[in-house]
Amino acid sequence: MLSLAYSPCPNDTFIFHALVHGLLESCPSLARPELADVETLNQWALEGRFDLTKLSFHAYGLVQEHYQLLDAGSALGRGCGPLLVAPQHQREADLSKG
Repeated sequence: MLSLAYSPCPNDTFIFHALVHGLLESCPSLARPELADVETLNQWALEGRFDLTKLSFHAYGLVQEHYQLLDAGSALGRGCGPLLVAPQHQREADLSKG
């Protein structure tokens, strides 16, 4: 029986619906899923707590030796990735200068 954790956000509940409710032809047997915010999921992934889990791309970089990224899609893309932050006095034109 596989353990699964994901967030209660609408995107995740939609993505995992078929798996959680056994609607796939070759659906593995799952324990009752755990729902938590992404920071908690990231921490649990660092602990190796679940067989399958949602986590942030940053956290995946820290656990990639223990978890495999599934090709089921993701939410990283234009306009929904990490935020770039800088001091208030930083000009946008200067950000590309390394």
